[in-house]
Amino acid sequence: MNKSIGMAVKTLCNGGLVAFPTETVYGLGADAMNEKATDRIFQVKKRPRNHPLIVHVSSIFMAKRIVSKWPKLADIFASKFWPGPLTLVFKKNNLLPECVTAGQDTVAIRIPSHLTALALLNEFAKKGSGYVAAPSANIYGSLSNTCYLDVKNAMGGHLNSTDFILDGYECTFGVESTIVDFSSEIVTILRPGNITKNNINDFLNINLKNPNQNLSIPLVSGSSKKHYCPSTPLYVLNYLDIVKKVENLFFDKNSAFKFFYWGSSLLPIKSSKLDQEIAPNNALEYGKRLYLKLNDLDRKDYKFIFFESPPETHEWEAVNNRLMKAKS
Repeated sequence: MNKSIGMAVKTLCNGGLVAFPTETVYGLGADAMNEKATDRIFQVKKRPRNHPLIVHVSSIFMAKRIVSKWPKLADIFASKFWPGPLTLVFKKNNLLPECVTAGQDTVAIRIPSHLTALALLNEFAKKGSGYVAAPSANIYGSLSNTCYLDVKNAMGGHLNSTDFILDGYECTFGVESTIVDFSSEIVTILRPGNITKNNINDFLNINLKNPNQNLSIPLVSGSSKKHYCPSTPLYVLNYLDIVKKVENLFFDKNSAFKFFYWGSSLLPIKSSKLDQEIAPNNALEYGKRLYLKLNDLDRKDYKFIFFESPPETHEWEAVNNRLMKAKS
């Protein structure tokens, strides 16, 4: 067993918090069966108490143990997409502490595919409860983190000596998991991710619904209108609107402010005040780099960040969802 995994498992068993990588983003985990430990997640993240946590497990068997009703279709989903960037929501039983599910009658569960995360969960299943409640490893509402150094910068000052940040391979997707609701008769996508509605419809030959705002649906991670936000104001606009806005900003010749642009082609503006970079034209690569880029830009002295709006196709749905929540 990897020494770091051993230390992380010991931390969880002792009631501490562990930041660990998944294939989506880093999570901030605690033993889901330890009410005091999971309560600290809310304190450290400054997370509202009515926002439930996602429970990470190493097997479908363990997932079923905390669920009161597991539909047959969920077996097909789980066998197809687990381990992977998919979270499933079910009616819960009474095994978990109330704070994990924020008082709701549902529980969100996933099996991550990241090798470090799986090693942690497998070992914790031997030494502890095996259930790790973990939202993203960030302060609530701020940028998610997808590498060890960004987690350390964002969370290091909020953790104590009984906690642990687990270093591991990079987060391969970089965007939070797709969340699918199985707690009612109508199977619904509650949050878009790298597993798209089209992926699911094509593989399973079913027509998944988007949330009906008139119906009561479970509150899940990432459901706030403003979320994943950088400290620097971020504008997400089409190319021509960015050109106009940047040109207007440059009318102030005395301004010492600098700006950054990320898009499909460079702006026709030459200035020492403007830094530019071509963004990936592939949704998966863009998603993988999104939080890395925003965290990096936030550490620099830019007045504004300008991102060109990505295409509005189903492949880009998760990226567009995160950008719409992050923009100023």
